Amino acid sequence: MQFERLFMSFKNSTALLSVGFAALTASPALADITADDVWNSYQAFAQSIGGEMTGTLNRDGNTVDFTEPKLRLAFPADQGSFEILYPTLSFNDNGDGTLSIDLDGPQTYRFVVTGPNPETDRISADIVVDYVDAQLTASGAPDDITFTYALDGFTFETRNVDFGDLPNAKDGDFTISGSGAAVKGTSQLALGDLITLIGNSNFGNISYSLQATDPNGSTSTTTGTYEGMTGQSKVTLPTGGMSILNLAAALHQGLSFNYSGTTTSSDTKTVVVVDGNEVSSQAMTAGAATSTVSASTDAVQLTTEATDIDVGIAINEGMAIAMDGAFDRMTGDFRVPVSMSEEPQDFTLAFGLEGIKLGEGLWGMFDPAAILPRDAATLVMNLTGKTTLLHDLLNFEEMMQLSDGDVPAQLNELTINELHVSAAGASVSATGDFAFNNDDLVSFDGMPAPSGSAELQVSGANGLIDKLIEMGLVAESDAMGARMMMGMFAVPGEGEDSLKSNLEITKDGKILANGQRIK
Repeated sequence: MQFERLFMSFKNSTALLSVGFAALTASPALADITADDVWNSYQAFAQSIGGEMTGTLNRDGNTVDFTEPKLRLAFPADQGSFEILYPTLSFNDNGDGTLSIDLDGPQTYRFVVTGPNPETDRISADIVVDYVDAQLTASGAPDDITFTYALDGFTFETRNVDFGDLPNAKDGDFTISGSGAAVKGTSQLALGDLITLIGNSNFGNISYSLQATDPNGSTSTTTGTYEGMTGQSKVTLPTGGMSILNLAAALHQGLSFNYSGTTTSSDTKTVVVVDGNEVSSQAMTAGAATSTVSASTDAVQLTTEATDIDVGIAINEGMAIAMDGAFDRMTGDFRVPVSMSEEPQDFTLAFGLEGIKLGEGLWGMFDPAAILPRDAATLVMNLTGKTTLLHDLLNFEEMMQLSDGDVPAQLNELTINELHVSAAGASVSATGDFAFNNDDLVSFDGMPAPSGSAELQVSGANGLIDKLIEMGLVAESDAMGARMMMGMFAVPGEGEDSLKSNLEITKDGKILANGQRIK
């Protein structure tokens, strides 16, 4: 159990680093102008992420091979390690100042995770990649190398997956396979006070299949296809190494990450089969999508947008259910500061679903008579504010030592830029600004005392209540209580069946609705 917890704790962070280093060392992302220089750059990169790169050099004319190359990352406190064992790295001098990497034939990459007891705490798997007509060249200087790659396609699959002594591991199974086509791009690796890696890539398409069988015999198969993928990235790494458990220190030493990517379309589906019978399925398709991710001492930020999303869910066990829906547009913008500071820092929490359409199968479950309007729904939330961080959020060692009464951050300000919900002929909108007194945790039962005001607009509420009564979902007595409550907190708006309200919280703890004190 100790090893299982260790594995779950580290698998996400080490996976990112391992995939990134795999791209550096053997995928069509990098080469070097001399074999010695490329090996030095691999070792510098390994050291920057707190690891070690080893291998044996062999020279034969214009060809230099590194056999048994291995990247090893040790877990803190001698709790185990993560290793990638690469295929032989073969470099050819082209005679024109450039170098090429030979990737003919299947290339096997072995991943091994061990715990405190390597004999029993061990998980391993091979990933076999076969490149089609791969061309990789490098040019530039030893400390500033530009890599160019192109290939017609590639395939990959897992083999020899071994979960060791994890509970029920021998009764389960896990495989991944896939392919891609029309791949090209460039990468630049610069060595200096910081290690800088800049990449640009284009994939015509990529598809995959993931199959997992649990000890009870249930098999889940997920397939996906992505078309027209592009990516641009820039990573800076401190040369002195870093600890996975304290990324805050690495950020202050120069660690940063920026990525932006696009896809023209995507299609994913998951099917669950038990005893040969399909018990459920989920499918989703989407049109154009974009995403950006960044991390620095200032903040971690994610923005995303996807269009033309269709979702379908089918449950074939018991009472059969088929549900489907669609979204015209989905957006997200999340910014979280991560570095401790005495001064308040900005944060953003924004999310949007526009043009929400439910399929007739889902509507029919609760409104078979079509009493409610079938208009597309909308859900939009945009919140910004300021927070004071009392700890470095990415110093995981320190965060794990906090007691239940300790808080890592204080909320100082919150602005409701937009809050809008519309569905079934009714809508609610709100805006507002609030400040929080972190010295007063008594007035609002342990929450920092807020002060400020919000404006609320409601339309179509009474009409919606009437329809819910007609459907039998709301009783007349409950509806009367709801109307009375709206009358207490709101006043008539400008249009028919519209209400508005001004809610205010004063600094001395009073709560007012349209100037009338309610607390």
